[in-house]
Amino acid sequence: MPTMPLSRANLSSQLYENLREALMDGHFRPGQRLTIAAFAEQYGTSITPVREAIFRLASERALDVRAATSIMVPKLTPKDLREIVSIRVDLEGMAAFRVAETAGPEQVEQFEALNATFIAAAATDPERASRANRDFHFGILKQAGMPYVESICENMWTLMGPFLRTFHEEIPVRQLTAKNHKHFQFIEALKQKNPAAARDAMQDDIRWSDVLVTAHENAANEHDPDH
Repeated sequence: MPTMPLSRANLSSQLYENLREALMDGHFRPGQRLTIAAFAEQYGTSITPVREAIFRLASERALDVRAATSIMVPKLTPKDLREIVSIRVDLEGMAAFRVAETAGPEQVEQFEALNATFIAAAATDPERASRANRDFHFGILKQAGMPYVESICENMWTLMGPFLRTFHEEIPVRQLTAKNHKHFQFIEALKQKNPAAARDAMQDDIRWSDVLVTAHENAANEHDPDH
């Protein structure tokens, strides 16, 4: 995880933002164990501001505190993941529609560059792919100029980021880098000035995650004697 320099002022808030970014970017995997002491050593600070940041994230359900110093990245249930996806489908679809209403050649070029970075990363590095994918989606949210929608979606990405890391590890590279990837369809919709098509492309892209949710759900059921 990239370590950002910290100032002495408000260490807890800075640590919170850094760890939240790491969750959104897929730096951590579902079920990964973390420790307060390790973060304190990594950032060169005392345990207190780390604990404050961790407990703030725990209050948002982004981390599970299992013991005084042991932390777990949650393994969200299929029901949880589908609820988050449903929220993202509605809100990010709305943002995509808004962007396509006003996007010009400059915005098209920006999204083509973001997508090129994602495609290159998807071929070699799941963590970088997760980060580049987030950059693409957050580019849409920022361009839409809808701060409340962006804030809610940030919360959803904090929860879902570790799962999306798994998505980029398990989905075949040929599918992630294919020319029919929904990112390309979104960009084409911008070129055609077609807001409805832009919304549909983003919503279909977000719904793609259900392929992996269902696969994990089925695998869990096969190992559950009650099913």
